[in-house]
Amino acid sequence: MNAQETVQRWEPLDDLPMTACQVWSLQSDNFFELTVEGDFFVGTSERTLKIDFHGVLALSANDDMRGLANIRADSSVPLIGSGSQASYRWPILRVENSHWLRSMPGPADDCSHFLLLSLECTVEVIASEAIVGWI
Repeated sequence: MNAQETVQRWEPLDDLPMTACQVWSLQSDNFFELTVEGDFFVGTSERTLKIDFHGVLALSANDDMRGLANIRADSSVPLIGSGSQASYRWPILRVENSHWLRSMPGPADDCSHFLLLSLECTVEVIASEAIVGWI
């Protein structure tokens, strides 16, 4: 029996803001590498988070914050804050027991399913590695 798919907050850095990402921008090359940059407003300034994905097997991008093409409908997405303060979904997530990842042909055992949400778009990536930092 397959384990239930769950969406978990991904917190690769200690100083992630408790705010939504404004937009994700994507750049790719011919070597299955992908760079995704997200803009966050923190107070009165803007910071850009950069994620370099290596060994990309699949990419899905939707011009809509609700476009969760590869997530099961019964998988709840964690929110920023709690109670009445929870107005947006957490912007960087990992999908555990991903149905989309399990559907990939060939060896994908060393890969993870990443889910990036912004106010303008949704990006899903299956990759073997993700390196995260502020630029």
